[in-house]
Amino acid sequence: MVMNTYLLRLCSYHQPRRERVIENVLANRQTVATLFWAQHYGILTWLGARRRLSRAQFDQEVAVLIGAGLLERVGADEIKLTAAGVSYEESQPSPYQPHFYPWYWLANTQTVQRRLLLGFQVASELAYHNRYYAPLAVPFTDQEAVRGWFRHFKSAQFVQEVYAELHLLAGALANEDQRLAAALVNRLIGHDQAGWTLNQLADRLQLSLADALVLDHDLWLAVTAFSRRTTGPLASLLRPLIAPAPISRSCQTTVQLARQGLELVRIAERRRLKLGTVREHLLTAAILTPQQLDWAQLLPAKQRKFLDHHFRGDVIHWRFQGWSGDENSDFYYFRLYQIYKEYSQNES
Repeated sequence: MVMNTYLLRLCSYHQPRRERVIENVLANRQTVATLFWAQHYGILTWLGARRRLSRAQFDQEVAVLIGAGLLERVGADEIKLTAAGVSYEESQPSPYQPHFYPWYWLANTQTVQRRLLLGFQVASELAYHNRYYAPLAVPFTDQEAVRGWFRHFKSAQFVQEVYAELHLLAGALANEDQRLAAALVNRLIGHDQAGWTLNQLADRLQLSLADALVLDHDLWLAVTAFSRRTTGPLASLLRPLIAPAPISRSCQTTVQLARQGLELVRIAERRRLKLGTVREHLLTAAILTPQQLDWAQLLPAKQRKFLDHHFRGDVIHWRFQGWSGDENSDFYYFRLYQIYKEYSQNES
């Protein structure tokens, strides 16, 4: 197996990191625990960077890096960079630095990629009046989305509009990084154009495979970000995939009710949700959109004082111990206070 060194970027020499957190971040397996630790490690923006990553594949990639002496396992479930890993990273040419990873929450970039590639293929073959071609193999839902989009937008100007929009998009990407524009244009599948594979992208842009993976995810985030504020057939094809906010609509509803002063039990009753789900919503919002919360309401001063008395020092070293007899409630406030403390320190 070829050594894929992108994982080294998500590890640290000074801080052992939970192996499954890194895996879950890359594969977009979101839980409150994953989001919390990802935020603490500073790798939250990598959420969903490799949605197709399987556990077996991840474990194999880690094993290769450990075998090469670049990573080491600490305890049963943590990994860290070795001195050799640090030296390896420092000896490499400047890695590709993503421009759009802070937009990690915008969309499933795999779906964005599939629909844009198929949509452009349809337009390209239409430009050559070719009705007999093998369309890109994508899931049925993507096929139907592109089919409905084509029926809606097909007109005498359709091909010109798609190519004009693509030209503007490539220009916008070039303003950020010429390699993004080159990747977009050459990843496209069209009439007599197969589109670059990841290996070809790495070779043509003189990148390592690790950097090619980072750039490719950055590319589709960039395309999604520009589609939020542009018009045209391609933007319309992608817009239904774009999330309006980092947290789900259901999570937003819970936050709004909490802002109105409703107790968590009342929110659960009104929304017909489990109390645990309401707590998860608020913890998720605390991690992803802390600046939008009313912390004085979620954590009143009296409660903060109590928690501060029981949990001191670096939040990462805190060990949970219940205090009220209701461990679920206690852990919710324990985690919420951890998030609050880290957010407050980062803001100061």
